[in-house]
Amino acid sequence: SISAAAASAMFILRLESASAAVPDSSALNAACLSVVTVGSFVWAIGETYTSSAIPDMNVVEACRITLSNVAYTVQKHPYALIYLGGVTTALANYVQTKAQKEISAERASIIYAMDPVYGAIFANVLLGEQLSSYGMVGAGIITVAAATNAFLDLGVKSNGESTSEPNQSPR
Repeated sequence: SISAAAASAMFILRLESASAAVPDSSALNAACLSVVTVGSFVWAIGETYTSSAIPDMNVVEACRITLSNVAYTVQKHPYALIYLGGVTTALANYVQTKAQKEISAERASIIYAMDPVYGAIFANVLLGEQLSSYGMVGAGIITVAAATNAFLDLGVKSNGESTSEPNQSPR
């Protein structure tokens, strides 16, 4: 959706300045994931509280039910959670945090724009899936756009500074 794309773009832009301001990528990643964890618990408790069929539900009971549901999920799906939480969330965010110390937000967004192309390649190699002609055209357009950006170096000013850095007035 457009909202998800906007949130992702804002994340990439904010991460550029945050990764420059926080020297330890691991600490920044851990802090971000801690906020996500707390926020997710609050969201889940609120969801349990507002959508419960239990009459006279209170917040303490909503917390108990939510924690019970989380424990059940961890118990029943540990390997999926290790992969989803450890690899695709924690590791991927750490790699992005580390990488954005060196590249501009614009360049990072081009790399992320290639996600559908990477996904199609992996789906073909690992699962034998075939891309339709429309899919191939779309992958081609994305790849040409990314290659054009890399060739023209659209994410870097002529003096080598990132174009996403805020203008600072002289003091």
